[in-house]
Amino acid sequence: MWNRLIMFTGVCVGLAGIGLSQQSVSGVSGPDAISARQASLDMSAITFRSMRDAVNGGREAKTQAYAAAALAKWAKALPRLFPAGTAVGETIVNTQALPAIWRDRAGFEEAAAYYAETTAKLATLAASNDTAGFTKQLDEVNQACASCHARYKGGDQGPPKK
Repeated sequence: MWNRLIMFTGVCVGLAGIGLSQQSVSGVSGPDAISARQASLDMSAITFRSMRDAVNGGREAKTQAYAAAALAKWAKALPRLFPAGTAVGETIVNTQALPAIWRDRAGFEEAAAYYAETTAKLATLAASNDTAGFTKQLDEVNQACASCHARYKGGDQGPPKK
């Protein structure tokens, strides 16, 4: 079941990355950008959790190479899904994106770049089957998420509650 979920998530994240390969999200409405980022962030949380469960269950890092590579692709696309006008209070769509993203765009871009860096390293460690390094790097990726969310996301932190 996890393999199918990971594959589905990777395909969805990969397709999102393909669709966002241009310099901007021009032609995409604010509500569509919000929907895309929320769905993709949910999928990245699922992917992250499945990778953590896999290594905690004794699987080698190489079994998570596809999922880690998909997460790294997503991380590069993430900042472009935050166009102006999509913060809390600026749209009728439910969002937890704080206005601080646009007031401190340089800080947000730096946090997003750190996330991309940590996920790229995660993908490299998975590809080289460095299970100990991969497991440790999962903590770095989690910290990158938590750090950004602490500054730029309102509401509950982490994946959706059950």
